Amino acid sequence: MKKLILFWLVLSVTINANDAIHTKFPIDLYGFVRMEASYDNTEVVKGDWLLYAQPGNTAYADQSIFTMNVRHSRLGIKISGPAIGQNGTVSGLIEVDFAGGFPNSSTAARQPQLRLRHAWVEINKPGWELRFGQDWALISGPFPNTTSFVVGAGKGNLWMRYPQMKYTLKKDVLKLAISVNRPMAGNIKYEDIAGGDFDPVGDGERSGLPWLMGRVWIDIGKKSVSLSGHYGQEQIADLAGLGHAKTSYSINVDFVLETGPITWTVRGFTGENLNSFFGGVFQGYSSNGSSVTNVPSKGGWGQAVYTLNDYWSFTLGSGLDDPDDNVLSGNARTKNTWFFGNVALNYSNSLIFMLEAEYLKTGYLSAKDGENLRLQFVTYLKF
Repeated sequence: MKKLILFWLVLSVTINANDAIHTKFPIDLYGFVRMEASYDNTEVVKGDWLLYAQPGNTAYADQSIFTMNVRHSRLGIKISGPAIGQNGTVSGLIEVDFAGGFPNSSTAARQPQLRLRHAWVEINKPGWELRFGQDWALISGPFPNTTSFVVGAGKGNLWMRYPQMKYTLKKDVLKLAISVNRPMAGNIKYEDIAGGDFDPVGDGERSGLPWLMGRVWIDIGKKSVSLSGHYGQEQIADLAGLGHAKTSYSINVDFVLETGPITWTVRGFTGENLNSFFGGVFQGYSSNGSSVTNVPSKGGWGQAVYTLNDYWSFTLGSGLDDPDDNVLSGNARTKNTWFFGNVALNYSNSLIFMLEAEYLKTGYLSAKDGENLRLQFVTYLKF
């Protein structure tokens, strides 16, 4: 809460009576206010973040849920820095929302904590750019046009933001990017605090090596295709505390095509140990106590967005994340199957209303499949 108060205080003192913001370099504020209301016919993991359904033979399957929140509202600052040479520029960006960890109280939903999304500085030349900071992992995007805040996480869409150094080469219809990333493995559960450490060292950092990512884009008219991937290592401990060096990798391909009023998007992936990017239905490895085995997984998602006019649009889509059952054990999750559809009303690209229905089915190795139907209403005011 102190960080939130400090952030708004810094903003307020930079604004004078004429509402002009004065800094060393020109800046622009942007963001949106977002309110969402959701009804689930079962209790899912994890609350507002629709990650996977609970087993069908538990009490959760008979428990309906209604929630509302505004913590996914967003605020960003774009910074225009100095020129470099005759045709180079420097820019920066800081972007936050309020979806951070929550105070331990029954009123957590209305007093969330500030969360850093993006923070980077970029050197831009006509044929290339260098970016240093926290940004989308190169295997991220495009994203489903869904009201779901986790945008297909665990349901066929791999993504994450990472501290990184990234170089992008730009040549007409072709772009090629490579990045060196902090190896932040996703093996610490969301509710864990790693012993209270401010910046915990996990299985990825213990590898002693950065994670490498790359992507190539080709854009031709109303068609675009990209191929991306990542490679990294983790040092995963078994129950006896002995470390096992394990690889994490992915290969991803996506295709976007505009045909009149309809935009088609298809994205697929394959890889191993993908929980750092919400793959494998949030399962990166399997352990029997003395050995550690990577969980291979494959899947993807697709959608069609029909734009009727400047005001109305409609989306239908689905996704799948399918881990390899042969390496799973216990009550592991074997598959996430996802269907979604929404209608959006857009006033001047500023005031937006969306109504969406989502169906999620989660398979289990030794339990009854779980199912959930979510109805969600979302309001945006973009600025």
